[in-house]
Amino acid sequence: MNIYNDVENLEALPEGRILGIDYGSKRIGLAMSDPSQFLASTLETLPNDKQTMHRLKMLIEEHAVQLVVVGKPLHMNGTAGESAEKAAKLAEKVSQISRVPVVMWDERWTTKSAENLYRQTGRSASRQRNKIDQVAAAYLLQSFLDRLCGLKQQRKQQKEN
Repeated sequence: MNIYNDVENLEALPEGRILGIDYGSKRIGLAMSDPSQFLASTLETLPNDKQTMHRLKMLIEEHAVQLVVVGKPLHMNGTAGESAEKAAKLAEKVSQISRVPVVMWDERWTTKSAENLYRQTGRSASRQRNKIDQVAAAYLLQSFLDRLCGLKQQRKQQKEN
């Protein structure tokens, strides 16, 4: 299985879309990057049920996904709990069905940030759970993409020197 905990191990990642997954026991929020791996956008929310893995496999194939980023829901002190274990199991399953690398990425504050965004626009976060999950996945993926972009720039500068 190709499951990573940091982007630094992905030097040879080809350009192409990256799928972001915000795992939840009831719903799974999804976001997708552009092919240049610069910008994350919301995609959809899946119910977490028996069809989840089939739907994920179809999305990965349909969009020619090069990498999957699964949110790792850590506690504020950095420790992993039951949700992190469930997300790790999802990451393992995704790796098995898709044969693309999977990265576990810290998702602290993504859901809160998404809820705050909705509140700031005058919308009720509790009535927008499906959208909140997608926006949380987009925050998660954008954080990863920003790190990836920074590493690419750093490596480019090192090669030039």
